[in-house]
Amino acid sequence: MYDPRFKTATALLFEFEPSLRQNTRSALLNLGFGDVIACSDIHEFSTLANDGEFDLILAETDASGSGAHQIIQEIRHNSIGPDPFINVILFLWNSEPGVVGEIINAGADDLITRPISRTQIFTRLKRLVGARKPFVVTADYFGPDRRKISRNPTSIPTMIVPNSLKAKVESRPELAPTPDAIRSAMKVLKERKISIYSEQLMRLSSAVILLSGSPDSYEDRRNVINVMKQRNDALIESIEGTEHMHVVSLCRALTDLLDSIVTENSALKDKDRELLSHIPYAIHKACADLHQTAGLAFDITAVSSKVSDTRKQANTDAARTGGKISPTLG
Repeated sequence: MYDPRFKTATALLFEFEPSLRQNTRSALLNLGFGDVIACSDIHEFSTLANDGEFDLILAETDASGSGAHQIIQEIRHNSIGPDPFINVILFLWNSEPGVVGEIINAGADDLITRPISRTQIFTRLKRLVGARKPFVVTADYFGPDRRKISRNPTSIPTMIVPNSLKAKVESRPELAPTPDAIRSAMKVLKERKISIYSEQLMRLSSAVILLSGSPDSYEDRRNVINVMKQRNDALIESIEGTEHMHVVSLCRALTDLLDSIVTENSALKDKDRELLSHIPYAIHKACADLHQTAGLAFDITAVSSKVSDTRKQANTDAARTGGKISPTLG
């Protein structure tokens, strides 16, 4: 079962039970991993995940209040750690739908119910290297595509993201999570979220207007407005630091409008109706360029090749002129 291709790969293992921790670490080393850092403290796990550079994370999720899957979610959101696209396998004992659903939404690549054999671990790792699921972006989720294959798949575009494990095992540097690669992928992620949120604001504003006809609908209207406020806040967060910063002023105006009408128990004023229709439309229109690109597939190998070609050309030009170029581009 030993595979020498894994000798440069590193893994971070979080497991409470000493015997399971030792067995899993031993299995990874026997498989060929060059280094496996194991810990049992959630705070140490968080620190290692934030500061270390690993190709794989394996973590136990069942212990009450462990918070392991929340840490994975923070990694996927690029809040901690150097690589938001790191391969992640989570272990659990409780396979109840509610528990599984919450953990899957953290953005792990694989979820394995214990007990598990070394052969099963090896099989899952081979899948991550050879057939890792592409990532998808929705309003509430970013991570591997969890949808089942069907004859009529939805139109959510996929992303082939950096994969450090595959890059090392198959000697494919174009898949490595370099700063350029991560920056390019995160740019696409932000742009897709901006497109999604601005689309949703249009639909939600229409729903608020429709729920203004009778007193019986005011509570439902309030609920929709609260969802709309959440989406608007998420949109502002996604826009920060992008070339669409000018849209933030429209979002702020929408926030003020929603705050003014959320507690009302009466039909909307004509002026509020007009603003509730016009502001989301203006936001949507200001993001028109992103609606066109959001539907395109993203493949990091193509992006990396383009960056590499650009850098080579820049080096050639610099050599001809005797100049120097920056070590990073894009």
